[in-house]
Amino acid sequence: MTVWQTTGRLTKTGYARNDCGRTLRLNIVWARGTDGECYTVQPGGTISSKVARGVRTFDGADTC
Repeated sequence: MTVWQTTGRLTKTGYARNDCGRTLRLNIVWARGTDGECYTVQPGGTISSKVARGVRTFDGADTC
């Protein structure tokens, strides 16, 4: 799994790409608040989750 974040003027977006050879259930993990929704991700697929800028930090992705 590859994870990364982009930061805009008002929001932060966390991304996760399934680099495994099998389908995974993934979500984006944010500190100090609710994590992103859980998605079924096919091999090579990417998910994202957007939050307002501020105290929340991107903690990667996890299986769910």
